[in-house]
Amino acid sequence: MNKKYVPYLIGIPNMGVGLLWAMNMVLIPLLVNTVTKSNTKLGALTSMGAFTGIFVQYIAGMISDRSHFKMGKRKPFMLIGSICAAIFICVMPFASSYIGMFIAAFVFYFSLNFYQGPYYSMIPETVDENQLGLANGFSKVVSVLGSAVIFVVGPSLWEKGHYLPFFLAAALALGSVIITALFIKEKSTNVKSPAKLSFDFLKRPAVMKLYISVFFIFLSYGCITPYFVKYCTTILNLTSNTASTALLLLTISGAIFAAPMGILSDKTERRKVLLIGTLIFTVAIAFGFLCKSAISIYIMLSVVGIGFIAIQVTIYSILAEIVPPERMGEFMGIMNLFISLSQFIATNAMGVFLDKFGFTLFLPIAAIIMFIAFLIIFFSKFPKYKRD
Repeated sequence: MNKKYVPYLIGIPNMGVGLLWAMNMVLIPLLVNTVTKSNTKLGALTSMGAFTGIFVQYIAGMISDRSHFKMGKRKPFMLIGSICAAIFICVMPFASSYIGMFIAAFVFYFSLNFYQGPYYSMIPETVDENQLGLANGFSKVVSVLGSAVIFVVGPSLWEKGHYLPFFLAAALALGSVIITALFIKEKSTNVKSPAKLSFDFLKRPAVMKLYISVFFIFLSYGCITPYFVKYCTTILNLTSNTASTALLLLTISGAIFAAPMGILSDKTERRKVLLIGTLIFTVAIAFGFLCKSAISIYIMLSVVGIGFIAIQVTIYSILAEIVPPERMGEFMGIMNLFISLSQFIATNAMGVFLDKFGFTLFLPIAAIIMFIAFLIIFFSKFPKYKRD
């Protein structure tokens, strides 16, 4: 295949990742609300995505590093994970109790993380280094477009039948993975991954600083996403459609700026783009505390979308440059461990906090946490990996 098409084709599976996680923001909370009204139980169920991500992406990435399948070392994990994720997201709307729904959700999140980790490792292994920002940027465009499908079509399909948006998400996600598996050929490498596990990332200052900053970034993000629709409807007296539209605008602004941010990161220092993203996110969320009308919420989340997409297109590219390439899946899995652990903590802690104290400090807390991430990145350097 012509190299100029690879950065675009490798991004297609991210549509499935984007739309399946978008279900977590809008439709899964609505579904959980049919069996329980508890914020704590909602947080517990949705946090299983983060909880399984703590260990599943690391395990899948580590094993795929050491795999030698004929079709490639990443594709089998992507296909198995996407098939299982599609099955169990279709099972969820038919659960008649919270426990049944929780079990189906757990397996769904487990499967989604199982294919997401190897997929993100496959991106830097498939494209040339000078196209890495473009590939990550386009993958985020596809991701937010997948999210947009859920935000636009999901609520109307929900009204016709609770299972319909879940079936649609399953079909689109599985199809996106199959397309790339058929047309992308994984590159072979002569450098073998070590047979034994190693936790030497603890001795790599640049990697640890990136991991810690990512932890705080997604700690902030995890405080917001599961409860934003409820915040709009209960505190601001806005409709769920208005809240869904706001989230749609977040994805649209992300889609518009994803490729430019990716290209910018290819042409300049990726750390600077990451720094700009965290600053934009911090300022927008801080001013969000003052937003009361639908228009102001729309503007706030549109700006947040620009900041968050700058973060997303750079963190994986930076990691790919500072770690041993033969252990890409392992290091990607560890970073997703930090991402998932932070969201697991944030989702559960914020659910309990909101039940006890309400939404008064909902957005300010997220802004403060993101500012901590900004400070860590500001005082950090991420030099490229050089083999001894």
